[in-house]
Amino acid sequence: MKRILPVLILFLSITNVSVSQDTVNCKKTCIMDKVVYDTAYLGVHFGSPCDKENKTDKGVIILKVIDSTSAADNSLQAYDIVLAVNGLEVNRRGDAINAIKAYNPFDTVRFTINREGKTIYKSIVLGAKNTTIVQEEICCDDATSSLSKDNISIFPNPAVSQLNVSFKQVVQGEYDFAIYMTNGVLVKEYKKRFSTGNLNEDINVDKLEDGVYVLKISKDSATYSNLFVVKRN
Repeated sequence: MKRILPVLILFLSITNVSVSQDTVNCKKTCIMDKVVYDTAYLGVHFGSPCDKENKTDKGVIILKVIDSTSAADNSLQAYDIVLAVNGLEVNRRGDAINAIKAYNPFDTVRFTINREGKTIYKSIVLGAKNTTIVQEEICCDDATSSLSKDNISIFPNPAVSQLNVSFKQVVQGEYDFAIYMTNGVLVKEYKKRFSTGNLNEDINVDKLEDGVYVLKISKDSATYSNLFVVKRN
């Protein structure tokens, strides 16, 4: 028999009443895995002044754009000349590299670019050069803090056959996953144990009809829920 969840509960995004405290005072501790991003990264190889055909001292030329980076996603091109980073003029390769490194991963930076004699502007969200997973010991009473919209992203949305759930940080242990229709009808549920370094979960939705659904993730007394869409046409 299909179970019904009250519609009101479906739209609650998080239940979290824990108060952070030092692990010294904990009765029980848990292990949290979290992603740490290091060094802002654009995703290009800069050239030196002698690489520029016009021999101008202004700007730094891009010799190569690396696939699957912020530069590629924002359509930067080889032979673009970067004139400024957030208004700061850059005329040497080292200047451009240091200007980018001065920011944090996922900061939005405005680039002034000369492309074939025309000046264009691009606001680009920087990536991260290095990504690592580290472990942290926390009070188990604080473990529910990982179930928040700031910590969890779901994509693609709309989904076709698979929905990815990505955590920035997650407490090791068992979680309940459930998918509901917006009228409260349960259509899918299962349990998942997150172990060391596991920060992603792929959910198969290829058997769901096109429409709007609610994803609910629960652990102990905490709950995360969010809407997503299945659409194939």
